[in-house]
Amino acid sequence: MSSNAEHRWEDLDAPTYRHLVERASDGVVIIQDGILRYANPTVSQMFGYSPQELSGKPFTQYVHPDDVNRVSDRYRRRMAGETLSPIYETRLRKKSGEYLPVELNAATFSFGGKPADVVFLRDIRERKSAEQALRRATRKIEQLHEAAYLFADCADPEEIFRETVRFAEEILEFSKCTLDIVEGDRLVVKATSNGLGPQESRDAPLDGETLAAETLRTGKTYVFGCVEDVPAARPAQVAFQSGISVPVGRFGVFQVAATEKNAFSPGDARLLELLVRHAAEALERLWLQHELEEQATHDPLTGVYNRRHFTDRIGHELERSRRYEHPLAFLMIDIDGFKSVNDRFGHQTGDRVLREVACAIQDELRSVDIVIRYGGDEFLAILPETNGEAESIAERLRHAIVSMSRDGERSPVPITLAIGMAYWSPGDGSTLEDVLRLADARMYEAKRQPLGENRRHANGHHP
Repeated sequence: MSSNAEHRWEDLDAPTYRHLVERASDGVVIIQDGILRYANPTVSQMFGYSPQELSGKPFTQYVHPDDVNRVSDRYRRRMAGETLSPIYETRLRKKSGEYLPVELNAATFSFGGKPADVVFLRDIRERKSAEQALRRATRKIEQLHEAAYLFADCADPEEIFRETVRFAEEILEFSKCTLDIVEGDRLVVKATSNGLGPQESRDAPLDGETLAAETLRTGKTYVFGCVEDVPAARPAQVAFQSGISVPVGRFGVFQVAATEKNAFSPGDARLLELLVRHAAEALERLWLQHELEEQATHDPLTGVYNRRHFTDRIGHELERSRRYEHPLAFLMIDIDGFKSVNDRFGHQTGDRVLREVACAIQDELRSVDIVIRYGGDEFLAILPETNGEAESIAERLRHAIVSMSRDGERSPVPITLAIGMAYWSPGDGSTLEDVLRLADARMYEAKRQPLGENRRHANGHHP
């Protein structure tokens, strides 16, 4: 140690202090007139400077530029006798150029007859890293709650799919992920991250030996650091080495992949599970809503709309007909001799025939047409904007039912339809009740006529 340093030690109260400071685990410096007068060996270990390199230098030249004004002001005010908290944080430059976060604990004392600061320096890198990690984790949890609120407002499953992937990218920082949803007997890719190419994700069979299928079957989360450790993991890209596979309730699977081994921690999996759980709850809510709507608007036996839906929907269809000045066609449909099917073969067979006929009617009509189970074995079809096509549609429907029942697989006896047709046109003065009554009358007129070609004429023409 230099002679100046030895002289400074002579100004301390006792050699014991010198022994303690020299062996302290914290760095200790003495600053007088803004100049470093002493630094213990720990300071050299922390910052890489020798005592000679530090001695006699302005202490501010080691302070981070963003902190210089604040640290200088505290030093000035303390030297002026102002009472300040002795503990604060700053960043000091190491010899390597890196800035080290430190906690300072400063006290003023008399050194050589003049005021000086003795400052203890503590390396707080680990504490700062832990605080930063805690802040990131807290922010992620907050964002996951934000995701839950957003999902609660989603009215479309496709929006939930997209938002789940977006949150996984933004909150969890997963650049390669995919959301697959059950459709029939397959897991179908519904949304992927921007970092995942079109060839890097693919649909998969539910009964296949894939990790996605196994995740859905078991309802368990899989986290693997090496693809060889999971036989069922068959990534679409051979470069993928590690990943996470999480079930989205009973609806599907969310998967994350990385080209590095051991890229994901259990903490990543837990956060992903929280996100996916919110998504699954939102999908469950939409599914239940859909089921309730189906039950409220659909006939449980045939699956077509019920009369309640007709009551709710018809006002909208009449208004649209007025707006576009297109007629609205109504087909009143009855299954000939249906009672004999029930009497001869039982109600279970009769129910099956009703379902088959309802399905055939829907298949033959257009997507914009509406099929109602009007009662027993009667159906009502509403055909918007037909432009005179209703008669040909009705004729095609009659022939389809005859063909359907001819093979005997879907009906034990040949069946036919009696169809009554009527039109409602804007401005013609007819009420909805008038039109339905006319269609019903024409349907009964058709039933009274012999089966065959002459039935088509019983339904009338466009007025």
